Amino acid sequence: MKCNKLKQLKNINLELSLLIFLILFIIVYKVWILHIFGFVYTDSDQTLMWLGAKHYSQGLFYEPRFYGQEYNSMLEALLAVPFVKIGVPLSYSLPIVTTVLSLMPIFLLSIITYIKRSKITAIILLCIFLTLPIEYTFITSMPRGFVTGIAFSSLSFLFLYKFHSKYAFFFVLLISVLAYSLNANSVVLSIPVCLLFFLKNYQNKNFYIYGFLGMILGFSVHFLIARFYINHPFSVLHTYKMEFSLELFTDGLYRLDRFFNFVVPVFWHHGWLLVLSFLPIAFVFYKNHKYEKALTTFIIPFMILGTLFISKVHDGTSSIFFSFTRMYLAVPIVLLLMLSFISINQKKWMYISIVVAVVFTGVNLTSYNQSIDKNMNENHVVTVLKSEAAYEECSKLLSISEKYSIRLIVINNHWFSDVYNYGCPACMEHFPNTPDPITKEEHGRLLEDENKVYSNVLVIDLGRNLEEEYDFILKLENQEGLYLIKNNKLGTLLLLNNLKLEIRQFK
Repeated sequence: MKCNKLKQLKNINLELSLLIFLILFIIVYKVWILHIFGFVYTDSDQTLMWLGAKHYSQGLFYEPRFYGQEYNSMLEALLAVPFVKIGVPLSYSLPIVTTVLSLMPIFLLSIITYIKRSKITAIILLCIFLTLPIEYTFITSMPRGFVTGIAFSSLSFLFLYKFHSKYAFFFVLLISVLAYSLNANSVVLSIPVCLLFFLKNYQNKNFYIYGFLGMILGFSVHFLIARFYINHPFSVLHTYKMEFSLELFTDGLYRLDRFFNFVVPVFWHHGWLLVLSFLPIAFVFYKNHKYEKALTTFIIPFMILGTLFISKVHDGTSSIFFSFTRMYLAVPIVLLLMLSFISINQKKWMYISIVVAVVFTGVNLTSYNQSIDKNMNENHVVTVLKSEAAYEECSKLLSISEKYSIRLIVINNHWFSDVYNYGCPACMEHFPNTPDPITKEEHGRLLEDENKVYSNVLVIDLGRNLEEEYDFILKLENQEGLYLIKNNKLGTLLLLNNLKLEIRQFK
């Protein structure tokens, strides 16, 4: 009797030690990713997030979504405020927050599985997570709004073993709607969770009552946010339409790897296997008479494939900075979610999964340079550069502005246009105004600046020789595309019109 208890205690200590070790190892692994990638590289969308973090740290809340969009969010910028307040650079603060959010689903799921289902299964989940390709880890370290909806949706895991609770009905539906509002890519995770609750409670009237209340509250928040952009249409610079096409679907079926190669465990060059992997799991549930889980798992691959009808998921490139994968970052979490319901008690599977995790983590650790180099040569859509280079460029512009007493910089044509417009005011104190409206506040500032006269103006344009077109414009020596206007007498809008420079509509 005592021997059995000692053996049980020993097993518990081993499993708990492994769980804690794996969680700590994943944290260290993600910190390493930040060191080699997240803190090193940025892009034009991330610098816009920098600006949001600076505004929030100053108590300025101009609009509820990602600046210039009526979708996505800047939750990462909001959560980064404590770091910004204590002086952590923006290029560090935001990737840290993004990384924490990206780890939330797997840590929540593994801990809940350890407590409620199976200790060995919980360990296996963490091991499978470690077999994801390094590109997945790169993408989930970028503060671009990609992971916020998925992280928020994972809060529904707290109710996974309360399938008949009225509170669970309310909060699971509320969480799902709010997660969708943060980022629509969360529906890949939210739908299976909601479907599980529905299949277990479709005859329970409380499910419809409390679930409906949660949905109503969630959509009330969502539509309140949407109303802001109806009232402020000039805040919307980027939008997307939900267009459906059979042609898109068939094209997607032929090219499944481009969507899933970066999110498939183990089979990194055969992403299509990720979709099929749900079917054997469904069979296991069916064989064990767990019909609700079997049906849910069976439906998941068809749900995933169904998204290929939607035009937005085809909006991407092979680069990690604008990857097709960003729409499917929740798929590996869904796979782990369904696996979490399988009670694995044989230790041999735990040891095998640990060995596999060690092998594939080792491959990631030794091949990261090749992955970074390959992706830096891809078409990104967004402007990509090193964070250090962004700071240097902004510092250079600030020095020139101080030298010539410049309070207005007009960026017309430059590969770093967005970085200059949004990143520089974020990371440099007392940076001159840049008349390229992205927030409601800047629209207001442009209305104020419309007739304001700035004596010295810096114009950045790589596409024209302005000093040859206008005799009052001086090209700065040894500065490509930088032009100085001294002793200007024209109001801002009139000056821009005279120079034939376009700005975004602001009134």
